Amino acid sequence: MKILIVAPYFPPRAGGVEHYTYNISKNLLDMGHKITVITSANKSAEEDHGIMIIRIKSRVSISNTPIDLTLVSSISNILRKETFDVVNAHTPVPFYADMAAIASKRMKVPFVLTYHNDVIKESWPLRTLSSIYNKTLLQLTLKSSDRIITPSPYVHNESEMINKFLERTVWIPPGVDTEVYKPGRSDWKSRYGLPENSKIILFVGAMNRGHTHKGVDVLLRAFSMIKDEDTYLVLAGAGDMIPHYKRISESFGIIDRTVFTGFIDEDTLIDLYRASDMLVMPTLNIAEGFGMVLIEANACGKPVIGSRVGGIKYVIRDGETGLLVPPGDPEALADAIRRLIEDPEKAEIIGQNGRKMVEKNYTWKRSAEMTERVFMELIN
Repeated sequence: MKILIVAPYFPPRAGGVEHYTYNISKNLLDMGHKITVITSANKSAEEDHGIMIIRIKSRVSISNTPIDLTLVSSISNILRKETFDVVNAHTPVPFYADMAAIASKRMKVPFVLTYHNDVIKESWPLRTLSSIYNKTLLQLTLKSSDRIITPSPYVHNESEMINKFLERTVWIPPGVDTEVYKPGRSDWKSRYGLPENSKIILFVGAMNRGHTHKGVDVLLRAFSMIKDEDTYLVLAGAGDMIPHYKRISESFGIIDRTVFTGFIDEDTLIDLYRASDMLVMPTLNIAEGFGMVLIEANACGKPVIGSRVGGIKYVIRDGETGLLVPPGDPEALADAIRRLIEDPEKAEIIGQNGRKMVEKNYTWKRSAEMTERVFMELIN
């Protein structure tokens, strides 16, 4: 098949949706399909391991949403110049998927929407804008989709946006490369000057104004209740909120036990997973449709702690592969952290269970095969 992928962002930009889109594309390519990606950026075109990437410079961006009113014409022209069997566009960032849906219908090419999560904005006026979008343009895109894929069990089971379209919706979970993300030795502590016998509580995620729902402020408050001087909190990720979080750390008196790594590459991330004692995902609301870092940490044999919201409550098997806590509750989060620190044997068993779960249920090969099946059934 010749497949056109349309996504607002694509690696090297970091993010869960970007990671998902790249790995599905790469595995479909390995299965013999030709993959072209349309995304935003400054470059015009490039090739990454056989994936043709067309980057269209956006004229304006509103709250992480690249907007170019010529996008429908650009996608239509590409579909006119080359015959594609299917177009697959990705949400939740608005506009790109919507324009791809219009272009696909105009050019009579089957259209599959990968619906990662609902569009959720907490602050005015973005909350109002997202509400208008959900009721108008998004509805048109959902109606025009020949098939809908969602990587999130939460979205599949609970989203009000797609519950009217379940007859054409299929859940395809994301994956992890278990040959890369696996238990192993780590020299991360020595490189960062941490004692070898220290314990690491790990957070991985963006720390910018668009991702305050990640709950870093709650995690910092919870960590301030952990008095063990040999336990460190490591926050891996970049963002403009880091200075704010550093000030919170200082006010709680934990800055000496808190490490902000900034952006890290995949090799360093895997090393950090292996060095850690647990991963914590203290998300505040349903904005987390899945939580890729949960299964990445599990794949490395680590227990995870997450809020009982959104997709997290489906990914973590409470007491088996991790622990679930109420969102926005630093006391409950601190208690869960203590339980794993004070019972290392239980923590190890939970981590091993997580590894087995990932090996059985979450591989990119399996995800790509399920995606291929959706495309083939639609074409045939």
